[in-house]
Amino acid sequence: MDLILSDIHANLHALRVVLRYAKRRAIARFVFLGDLVGYGAQPNQVLDRIQELKPRIIVRGNHDRACALEGEDLSFSPPARMAALWTRDRLTREHLRFLQEVPSGLLSVEGDYQITHGSPIDEDAYLLHPREALRAFDTFTSDLCFFGHTHLPGGFELDEVRGTMGWIQLEAGTWFQLRPGCRYLINPGSVGQPRDRDARLSFVTYDPARRRVKLHRMPYDHVGAARTIRAAGLHPHLADRLAHGI
Repeated sequence: MDLILSDIHANLHALRVVLRYAKRRAIARFVFLGDLVGYGAQPNQVLDRIQELKPRIIVRGNHDRACALEGEDLSFSPPARMAALWTRDRLTREHLRFLQEVPSGLLSVEGDYQITHGSPIDEDAYLLHPREALRAFDTFTSDLCFFGHTHLPGGFELDEVRGTMGWIQLEAGTWFQLRPGCRYLINPGSVGQPRDRDARLSFVTYDPARRRVKLHRMPYDHVGAARTIRAAGLHPHLADRLAHGI
């Protein structure tokens, strides 16, 4: 079983819940789709936990890149830009080096599937509309690609037999069976900053043997996470949004 996580955004309170879940399961691989840091106030603590996990597979996100690389264009909203600069100043040398060495997508996971942060076309691009997804399907070779960046769980199914494509809504706690003759772009949602008006953290597990995916939604201490953001002096909007999943 593979654990697919995206957009943790330095939210240690949320990550702890996911790791407690993983302890009770036979997790074969921990797979991260980027944005390990940014927004949240505990980047070093989150990276400590991630570096302890093995085996792990990671691609970088745009916030990882912005926090780790000097001279990177910080064309973010003011709260996000403030958080990126704050994070860059506080990362340990070890963690800074770790983020600088994380590869960009598109990355193959032992031939089973591929992963990216944003679109397979561009790691900074959001995959939100069918026309964007249709172009993205042309740029990866496997039947399945996991992506993040939008913080919205769900995905696109391309039926190559019928020539149709549509959005798939994943139901939390229920296995979604991948169908023969179809290809998929699937987003696990966000661990650290959900944006689908549901404050619960979001991730997926993938069973490669049975070719099925399950969405997980779990409550966590978002009040505590918000408190750490405010205590760090980061923009209050980054704290307030956690309670509402926006």
